[in-house]
Amino acid sequence: MLVKDMIREETIVVSPDDTISKLIPLIENDRLREIIITEKGKFKGIVYSKDISNKDMPDPSKVKVGSIMRTNAPTISADQDISEAAELLFKTGLKSLPILESGKVVGIISLSDIVDFASNSKEFKQTKVDAIMCAPEVIEEEADIGKVRSMMREKNISRLPVVDSNQRLIGIVTIFDLLKALKPKERMDFYSMGAEKEGMMGMSVSTIIDNSPVIVDKSKSLDAVAKLMKKSKTDGVIVVENSKPVGIVTEKDLVEVYVSSLKKKGVYYQISGLTNDDEFATGTVDRMVRDTLQKMAKVITPQFFFMHVKKHQRYLADCPIDD
Repeated sequence: MLVKDMIREETIVVSPDDTISKLIPLIENDRLREIIITEKGKFKGIVYSKDISNKDMPDPSKVKVGSIMRTNAPTISADQDISEAAELLFKTGLKSLPILESGKVVGIISLSDIVDFASNSKEFKQTKVDAIMCAPEVIEEEADIGKVRSMMREKNISRLPVVDSNQRLIGIVTIFDLLKALKPKERMDFYSMGAEKEGMMGMSVSTIIDNSPVIVDKSKSLDAVAKLMKKSKTDGVIVVENSKPVGIVTEKDLVEVYVSSLKKKGVYYQISGLTNDDEFATGTVDRMVRDTLQKMAKVITPQFFFMHVKKHQRYLADCPIDD
């Protein structure tokens, strides 16, 4: 199947001159991970919801979309195969890709589309949740919103199960819940807005928690999980055992199963942690990984390679330097 066969026409696009305050309600209402930026129909870039939550901006109504959009974001052609879209989404870690024809945006293809396409496959019917689930990062109900934000930044994640003192699941906080805490109130001046945001970071996570998380049993098959995600309009579920969170399964995990079933020759690799770097840095790391994999292939035959990059800043103490 080709990408053009799955084009969704209800694509939400905005202009580089729009403000971030316009984006936040769109992200909340439609639970968007990425928003396509266009100018006269031409693709200009993408704004990621995670960037908005991570960026310090006391007044989002004063920040233009063009100042934080990614102009080097990957795209896909309408005439490419859906398997190529799946591989590109898996490799980049993105949730969706703009579909272009002659430089113009004609739609998007997302992880949800890939999961829906693959949900009836043999691999999905034969694979159980416990074979692909990841150990969850959790946060205690006494924690504040600032800690949620810090953990999401540090771990590069967009959801945190919330547990009580006995480690039992009581809810979940997602990137969309966090954005609610960052959204300024109407007619609030610049200085009040900054103070409001600072105060929100110290508030309890219970003020933004979703008390109805979507949960599954680890014995469920992936086709059942895919159908549950579609029905619940969510991109991730919590695996629960004895009322405690023991795993997380996301759409990306499901797409990984589909990509691995393609049985193409080569190595599937994913690099995370570079979302705030420029194209040169991303390209340099990509080349280094390719060189390393080529050397490894002489000894073993790797199938998957995952790498997370974390930036450290060096500080020099004030001290005399001998000439």
